[in-house]
Formats: sequence, C-alpha cells, structure tokens
Amino acid sequence: MAPPNATTRTTGTTGTTGTAVVTGGSEGLGLAIADALARDGADLVLIARNADRLRAAAGELARHGTAVRTVPADLSAPDAPARIAAQVGAVTDRVDTLVNNVGTAHFASLAETTADAMNTMWHLNVQVPLLLSRELLPALLNARGNIINISSYWAHKMTEGRHSAAYSATRGALNSMTLALANELGPQRVRVNAIAPGAVRTPTYERAYLAPMTAEQRAAHDRRVEHTYPLGRLGTADDIAAAAAYLASAEWTTGTILTVDGGLTVR
Repeated sequence: MAPPNATTRTTGTTGTTGTAVVTGGSEGLGLAIADALARDGADLVLIARNADRLRAAAGELARHGTAVRTVPADLSAPDAPARIAAQVGAVTDRVDTLVNNVGTAHFASLAETTADAMNTMWHLNVQVPLLLSRELLPALLNARGNIINISSYWAHKMTEGRHSAAYSATRGALNSMTLALANELGPQRVRVNAIAPGAVRTPTYERAYLAPMTAEQRAAHDRRVEHTYPLGRLGTADDIAAAAAYLASAEWTTGTILTVDGGLTVR
C-alpha cells in the first residue's frame, strides 16, 4: 500500500515529544487527544476509516507546527494492525505514544445478544488494541514509549435500563489487558495505562443518542445527568484529552486505569 499521507511542519515551540499514533484520530476523542499531544510537541500519525475526515483533521492539527501523517484504514479488517504498523514503520522507527482509541458498543439484553455483535466488539475493543500494540512493539521499545487504552466506565458500573453484559465484558477485558501488559512491558521501560471515561459529548454521542430525542426526552436526560454526575455535567473530549496528555508524560505511572467521569462511579 502507499505510504501514509503527510502534512509536515516545523517542530513546535514546546519541543518534540516524539511520535504519537492515535486510532480513531479524525474526530471526537481521538481528534481531541491528538490535539493535546500535538500541543505538547508530538508528531502525529492519525488512523481512521474516512480519508476526507483525516485530511480535515490533519489540516486542523498542523497549526501546532508538528508533523501530521494520516493512515486511512478500517481497523475491523483482520490484517489491519499489521498493515498499519507497516505504514507507520515507513515514516518512523519509534513510537513514543500509542493511543488505542477505536472501539464500538452494542447494547442488548442477554436474550437479544448475538454472536456477531459480540465478535465485532471483541475484535475492535480487545483484539485490535492487543494486536496493534504487538505490531508496534519494536517501535515502542525503541522509544521506551507508552500505550494508552481508551476503556469505559461500563467495565465496572451498570446503568438501569441499558443492558451491557457483552460490551462491559470487552471493557473489563481491556482493563485486565492493560494491567497485564504494564507488568510485562515495565521491565523494558514501556508504560501501559488506560482511561475509563464517563459519558462524553462526542459527535457520536450527539448523533446516536441525543439527536433522536424529543424535547421532553432531552430535558429528562439533562436532569438525569445533573443528578447522576457529582460534577453536574457530561464530559467533553477535552476532559479526556487532558488525561491522555498527562499519562503520555507521566514517566512513573503504569498499570493505571484512570477514571475520568465527573464522579459518576462514586455514586
């Protein structure tokens, strides 16, 4: 395949922090995380399915003065991790930060849970982070880099009226994988952490959850948020990005599942 598209700029004034690879980097959490890392001086490799959105994201992020490369790829494809790693390897031999952000969710009762839905979630939420981390391991070792897995509060908190057994299982598995890899890779000076966000108002949340609501349902949703979250609001993508930027630079932090949820899981 062709090498990644590149939009190259001079190094930012904050100084380089190496290269960050971000899956799902064209919008939402991935784009916000990429923006935060670029502000700290990181060159970027953004991975997402939609080439047009990737180009738009690269143009937006180039204002930070770091190099921004894009890899259009569908991570649901079985060979995607190996192909992506080959494309990343064509432009850099070191990965300082890998952000495994891509994931999917299907909420269904046990009676309505299908093998296809479970397999899709297992692949994207668990296998892809593991396999992409494996494929990029030589570059991570070369940089003594770090891996940040984006998990969810659904690994350990359920919500009344939403059935999540299959989805919660994949997020719990991702958390366990994070701890195991932190233990395995720590002696090689590669750190592995995860972020467990609460509900965040991303474009996906807006499209899939809020947009179909009536005015009455939206008002009830807002009241429920104020009651459920001690801080009284949903998260923003920038809330999660700030946590990712911290973990990327926290050199004595590994094996942490960082809860960033406005206090949701303390109630």
